[in-house]
Amino acid sequence: MIQDIAPDRRAELKARHRQAILNAADSLIRERGKPRFSVDELAKRADVARRTVFNHFSSLDDVIMTTCTRVVSDAVEEFRATTAAMPVGDGSRVALFDEITATLRNMDLPTVVAYLWRVLSDEDNAGKSQMAVQDVFTRTTEQLSAEMAQRSRELDEFEVAVMVTSLMNGIAVVCRYWMVQTGAELTEASRKVWDDLLDRLITSVRAGYAPPA
Repeated sequence: MIQDIAPDRRAELKARHRQAILNAADSLIRERGKPRFSVDELAKRADVARRTVFNHFSSLDDVIMTTCTRVVSDAVEEFRATTAAMPVGDGSRVALFDEITATLRNMDLPTVVAYLWRVLSDEDNAGKSQMAVQDVFTRTTEQLSAEMAQRSRELDEFEVAVMVTSLMNGIAVVCRYWMVQTGAELTEASRKVWDDLLDRLITSVRAGYAPPA
């Protein structure tokens, strides 16, 4: 009986240690504004041994990227909660597009992007910083495609994937332009810039690029 329980306890302990390390990294980042801490500081804050950090992550950069991905995952959960609360449309592409864009408008994405920019920005290479933020953000595309396909079973999975990918890649472009124009500062004016860029994206994707009839 002990042998049956021990593996579960070990797995629970590993999960708890991993969570503690990520929570500690997030806490240190938010306190210092940047991921400026050593492995020893991280281990102390997480109340684990230094070697435990490397049992779960290949490097300090891996910890930081995983922490950023978790922030985006929280945004995905917000997306799921919002779409789940919305009435399911008639199954058409137009209805699905409206559901996705309504959700994107209601999400506080500037706060997510500002956090990622603060954490991942490289003072010596702004282009690299922008790409790092976009890379973390666009990792959610596959998750969102699957989520929306479940809500629109009458649509072909390929069509759903194309629509979601078009919008999410567009959001990545919005991120880049927003960061350049506002420095990722969260102000009323910068949020207006985000909303304007998002409106332009939605209008462009909705209208497409076919010549007028």
